[in-house]
Amino acid sequence: MGDVLIDLGEQHGRLPSDAEAPRDRPQPSRTTLAALSAVLLIGLSGAAAEPGPVGPVIVPARLGDNMFVEQTRLYVVSAGPEPREAAVHTNIVSMYALPAGELLSRTRVAVTGAVFQVTSVAGTVLVSYQVDTVGAEATVALAAGTDRALWRAPARLLSVSPADGLVLLRENSPRYGDLHWYGLDLATGRTRWSLTQPLPGFTTEAGYADGFPHRLITATTTGHIEVRDTATGTLVYQGDVTARPGWSWRGITVWPSGDLVLIGGLGGITAYTLAGLSPRWHSTVELSGHWVQDCVDAICVFGYRGGVQALDPGTGRVRWAADRWTMAAEAGSYLLVSGDEGLEGRYPLAVVEPRTGLVHGDFGAWRVAGSARADGTVVGLRQRIGDDVVFYALLDPATLAVRVLGTATAVSGDCRATTDVLVCRRIDATVAIWPLTR
Repeated sequence: MGDVLIDLGEQHGRLPSDAEAPRDRPQPSRTTLAALSAVLLIGLSGAAAEPGPVGPVIVPARLGDNMFVEQTRLYVVSAGPEPREAAVHTNIVSMYALPAGELLSRTRVAVTGAVFQVTSVAGTVLVSYQVDTVGAEATVALAAGTDRALWRAPARLLSVSPADGLVLLRENSPRYGDLHWYGLDLATGRTRWSLTQPLPGFTTEAGYADGFPHRLITATTTGHIEVRDTATGTLVYQGDVTARPGWSWRGITVWPSGDLVLIGGLGGITAYTLAGLSPRWHSTVELSGHWVQDCVDAICVFGYRGGVQALDPGTGRVRWAADRWTMAAEAGSYLLVSGDEGLEGRYPLAVVEPRTGLVHGDFGAWRVAGSARADGTVVGLRQRIGDDVVFYALLDPATLAVRVLGTATAVSGDCRATTDVLVCRRIDATVAIWPLTR
């Protein structure tokens, strides 16, 4: 991004650059400037001043600390006093409320490796960490504000259902073919159910509601499919489909999409209903070497080397395709897409109509941070390479308006956004919280 002077307020399209400014603009005389100043003083004398940007809340952190951000919680994980070569380390998990940033608790947890996930439910803090250097992982539940472990399990945390009092975990052991899924009781760690993923086969979560997957789908290369309820482990549907010749040596791929299950590999995709496993449609689009995400009212199939094909969820027909896009984010009734080439090393952040693939406009070098807000706007960030200032704004895909909210200064570059706040690590290692509403 070129040098810019930003007036906090609403702008449309890209931020102006010096190159876009007119070079031969006439300069006003001193007399004119004096008259304008008098008019401004008269006008401002009877009006309330517009409140300026609110400063950030600073949360203490040290170099080497990790932060984890959720919609209403911020976690800062700090190393304890043990020497680095110690087999067991005591980490301190400091939990803060968002958006205000007040400290809620400090929890001490004993781990043998790096912490890679933290969350909490009521008075319980859940921490997933590396057990060793060859891939084993574990999760421990602790009473918030203490060092008391409630239970510990040899698997990574995937999701929590407070309504069911259930924790969904997956073991990812380095031993070939040994992969297990578990549903544990949140309070006690008791195993409610377990599943050994078949070999060769594939298991994935589906049926998300309130952030929790209520179904678990397992498919084998022989064409056998099973759907389980994640709250109870109960088998709710099972059936057999025709196995494609390439599945036995290239494997099978399963992706959930809305109320459908996409199963494929070499030979294209077949869509089945999640409820009942009834066949819906078949497409020649390859699923092997690709990944799937919902794109408003389309199914996006992305290649790991780039490119996307948008499928009609009712028929499987390819609505449109584009070679340059490598990611997409839903924002109201639009898609925000970008690629890895073009402006500043990336294509401009484009607004695409999901039914046709037509580009509605673009936001230049802004990038998306966090999920879309209820009104369809998204948080946008913009930072010059090598700079420690991040501009943050609300991007409106419908109107292409950019409402610049402020600047995050002295930022190291690690920024996360919720719908209410922007959270960034600063150069001095502290964590700063900027409100996204005035």
